[in-house]
Amino acid sequence: MRLLHLIALCTLLGSLLLPAPLRAQTEQPEFVGLPGTHQTELGCSGDWQPDCPQTALSFDEEDQLWQGSFLITSANDQDQKGPRYKVALNRTWAENYGAYAQAGGADIPLLVIQPTEVKFYYDHRTHWITDNFNQPIVTAIGDFQLALGCSRAADPGCLRSWMQDPDGDGLYEFVTSDLPPGTYQVRAALNEGLDQIHGGPDGSAITFTVATANAEIYMSFDMRSNQLN
Repeated sequence: MRLLHLIALCTLLGSLLLPAPLRAQTEQPEFVGLPGTHQTELGCSGDWQPDCPQTALSFDEEDQLWQGSFLITSANDQDQKGPRYKVALNRTWAENYGAYAQAGGADIPLLVIQPTEVKFYYDHRTHWITDNFNQPIVTAIGDFQLALGCSRAADPGCLRSWMQDPDGDGLYEFVTSDLPPGTYQVRAALNEGLDQIHGGPDGSAITFTVATANAEIYMSFDMRSNQLN
C-alpha cells in the first residue's frame, strides 16, 4: 500500500491508501481453462481438466478480459462438496488461480440450487477469477471510459474500468494512469447494466480532475454502503 498523491474524486476522497495498480501490462496466456465440477455436463471427458476446450474462456479485446458463460447445475456435485471451479492457464495445472486470486488457491464454490447460466471473468493482470453468481460485477462508468478505449461513454458493459475485489472485503477498486488531463465524472454500475447505478453519498456522479498526464487515479465502490467513497 502507498499514499496516492494525485487524485481528486471531488473533495470526498482526499488522500487514500492505494493498493498495487490493477492494470499493469501483462502478456496474455495462450489458453485459459475453467476446470471444475461442471465439466462433464458441458461435454468434457471428465471433471477438473485444465485443457478441455468446451470450458475455455475467450479473450475479449475491448474489455481486455477472459470471459465465458456456462450452464451450471447442482447435479455435478459428485463428491457432495458442491459445484466449484478454478482457472488454469495454457492447458496445464502449472499455473492456476483460485479463491482470492491466489496462485494454486482454494477452489471457488458455486452453490447453485437449479440450472443457472453463469458468466465467468478472469483478469490476467490481477489473476482474479470470479463469476456473476457469487458477487456483482461492478464497473466504473463515465465520460473517462472513452480515454480507456471503450467505444462509448458511461458504458457498463465495457470492463476496461472493471472494479475488482480479489480479497472479498466488499471494497471494489479500479486504478488507472491512462487518463489525459481533464475533468471527468464517475459512477458505479452493477452487473453490466444501467438498472443499478450508484454515486456519492447523495447518489450523484462524482467529479474528478486529472491534473497531469500519467497521474494514477484510484476509484473505489463500497458494496456495504452502495456508494463511491
